[in-house]
Amino acid sequence: MELSLLSEKLKDLDVIKRESFSIAKALATVYNNSDSQSISKAQELVLRAMDKYEFFGDSKSIIDSLIRELGLFPYLNIENLNLRDMLALEAHRVSIGEKEIFFHGPQAEVYYKLVSGQSVVLSAPTSFGKSLIIDALIASKKLNNIVIVVPTISLIDETRRRLSKFRSEYKIVTHSLQSKGEKNIFVLTQERVLEEDFIGEVDFFVIDEFYKLSPWADGGNRCSLLNEAFYRLYKKCTHFYMLGPNIQGVAGDFIENVKFEFIKFSFSTVVTEFHDLTSTEKEDALVDLCETIDGQTIVFCSSPARANAAAELVASNIDVEGHNDALKLADWLAKNYHEEWVLTNALRCGVGIHHARIPRSVSQYIVDLFNAGKIKFLVCTSTLIEGVNTATKNIVCYDNKINRSNIDYFTFNNIAGRSGRMFKHFIGNVYLLSPPPTEQLSYVDIPVYSQGIDVPESLLVNMDEKDLTPQSRDRIKSITDQKDLEISTIRANKTVEPSEQIDFARLLNKNYDAWINQLLWKGYPSYDQIKFICSLIWDCFGGSKIGNRSVFSASQLAFKIRELSDQKPIFVLIEEALAYKPDEKVDIIISRILDFRRLWANFHFPRLLRTIESIVNSVQRSRAANSLCDYSAYSIMVENYFYDSSLVALEEYGLPIEVSSKFESSLSFEGDLDKTLFALKKMNDLNGLTEVDRSFLLRAQVGI
Repeated sequence: MELSLLSEKLKDLDVIKRESFSIAKALATVYNNSDSQSISKAQELVLRAMDKYEFFGDSKSIIDSLIRELGLFPYLNIENLNLRDMLALEAHRVSIGEKEIFFHGPQAEVYYKLVSGQSVVLSAPTSFGKSLIIDALIASKKLNNIVIVVPTISLIDETRRRLSKFRSEYKIVTHSLQSKGEKNIFVLTQERVLEEDFIGEVDFFVIDEFYKLSPWADGGNRCSLLNEAFYRLYKKCTHFYMLGPNIQGVAGDFIENVKFEFIKFSFSTVVTEFHDLTSTEKEDALVDLCETIDGQTIVFCSSPARANAAAELVASNIDVEGHNDALKLADWLAKNYHEEWVLTNALRCGVGIHHARIPRSVSQYIVDLFNAGKIKFLVCTSTLIEGVNTATKNIVCYDNKINRSNIDYFTFNNIAGRSGRMFKHFIGNVYLLSPPPTEQLSYVDIPVYSQGIDVPESLLVNMDEKDLTPQSRDRIKSITDQKDLEISTIRANKTVEPSEQIDFARLLNKNYDAWINQLLWKGYPSYDQIKFICSLIWDCFGGSKIGNRSVFSASQLAFKIRELSDQKPIFVLIEEALAYKPDEKVDIIISRILDFRRLWANFHFPRLLRTIESIVNSVQRSRAANSLCDYSAYSIMVENYFYDSSLVALEEYGLPIEVSSKFESSLSFEGDLDKTLFALKKMNDLNGLTEVDRSFLLRAQVGI
């Protein structure tokens, strides 16, 4: 039987019922005639058969045998197995906490390599189950201190929740505000791995989405920080597991300098079907698709603005009312943000939105509603695709860009790989409304070892001299030999390029008499001192190019930083902005406010304030001056919107500041996050909270 005909028959229930034995026999023939190159087609056909398993009658035993031969052990029906199949299955059984699971064949291969002490770099499809291997390694109890590096804070929360089943054996540490236990699982972003080296000893480390080590995946500062995180962790421990989606291989000097085994699998546990709708009008095609599509659907868009527009398009053209829980969240957002926010309106129509301009705790709540089947459509950007482990029956590729850059084949695979889910959707659908990229798998080149001309100086400066190539030493010679700024200061400011730091130190020396009195402050600055710092950030550190244009001048930045101390609720800020500019769109105002808090207050201003402080003090030391500045207390205040830092850290646990601030007296412990988490876990007085407030609180308590 031809493969195309067999594939078509597997889509027709009536045909399967009539011809179950002949179809099962044909599947066995395809498998028996497959070689290493064509086995994936046999596996796809067997997965299609599993989607209709109940209709194969007595021929199920043939399907079971094929499942075993292909190594798809999690899918075996234990009740119907013969002795041979049972023995094969037992070899793939693993206990994880109180739960027993079965690895598929390639999973088991990777697991046993890691257990034996080998380091592994694994390239495999999204549906492979790469993270389950981590859980099994932790459950083996052979490791005391484990570091798991994830690319986003959203994945910190998700990973922490998944690993909470191990909290009786390990302390799960996600923040430097926490103390360590006797045995620890550190779940951190690359930035936090490098924070004050609070980790200590390491027995094993994991880097999730390891392709981000390569400049083509992330050419910005985050790539440098991830490379340095690997570099520092590898000096502590040579046993590691790096995992990510399909790539061609690892390139460069990493292969010569690091002992590991690269394993690449195309092994998939679901089937992906592509549907080309690129010839139709995109907007009309999206509406038509959403009106008729069966099952939950993720719509991928290039940017937050595009996602908002697509969500509005779907919400206004489909006749779907949101689930009761989605409607309650919409009411909560209307009260705490604005009635006319696009997210509020979309949720009322059963459409969720996920992108970086939505508060983290709200995004997590929306993903939970989607995973629970309470939202049918989730419109997203790459922040969901790259930052959250969720899957769905359908993916709609509405755009083929991320912001203004075309997506590459690797990223496209990552998006498409979210369709289908083990045990739920054997067949996932990908609908193309924009042309896909040309098929081409990438190699991961790891700059900390290759040290090419494109490697940032900020990374090279933070490496030990003996690990630098002669060319790299020459590249940073102008930095290491200069006398304007201490090398220790340059290294401490990892997010700022050395040249920017040195230029500022020289400018400070040039303008020393005019500037120094405005810079030598401690504790809480005057408004004039805030304005002066903001002018330096704007003029010397590219302030106009950062923060996603959420502020337009140094004076506006100073005003907004000062305004944070008033602790105004966001809905008040929105009302004030609308009163000032009544013709401006609500969505634009909300995006600007949230961007300012997320990008400026929570990140850029504190990091640049600390950078300026360290450079000022370095210059003072070089001049043998007695007076030093200390901006640390103020940077922490700004970073946490003038709330207790441990209170704001609860946002990562899914508790928004709108809820946690109601319990400020009970949850604030002067930055001691462990005490705050303990108090949150014990909290049971929910009087005065709305139903959604309670849901946020109860969700945050789970897994602590």
